[in-house]
Amino acid sequence: YPYQESIRVPLIIYDPRMPADKVGTLDDHFTLNADLAETILGAAGLNPHDRMQGRDISDLYLRNQRNKGKTALETKPWREEFFYEFDLTADHQFLPPSNALVRRKWKYIDWYEHNYTQLFDLKNDPLELTDVADYLGNAPIIEKMEERLFEMQTEFQVPMREHLECEKKGDQYWSALAEDKSKQ
Repeated sequence: YPYQESIRVPLIIYDPRMPADKVGTLDDHFTLNADLAETILGAAGLNPHDRMQGRDISDLYLRNQRNKGKTALETKPWREEFFYEFDLTADHQFLPPSNALVRRKWKYIDWYEHNYTQLFDLKNDPLELTDVADYLGNAPIIEKMEERLFEMQTEFQVPMREHLECEKKGDQYWSALAEDKSKQ
């Protein structure tokens, strides 16, 4: 669900490459589960696939010699917003699908199958107790958030059946299993 209790998960990172001045510090940048794969690939010295949507979290704390001692964050700012999508259940009556645009101050939620939207002021209402979508002064905010949400939906739309082909390597286990079956 798109509410803070569901999408905000603490993350603790131990990275032997982390500078001493960063160890034990708190960071409130938006990190996403999509960042974990790129972070692991980066730690292994591998480049992510072009279609991966995350970012290496070590960009928040490692200094890069190629960038004259600056962090990647100083050369390419970190995200200030993110797109949230929930459409994983077969029973949409019980758990309706939703999309959301989350920023530091605002969260806009679209319950698209129910033609219902919500807007929360996260700075003044971090527990999301008051939907402020109907407040008169918020119409311009809703309009901009709705436009941006649509842009992000379009940007991240990937057909579910599309997948990346993997290079198949010889595997002794599967080859032996196939051989055993052919003998039966």
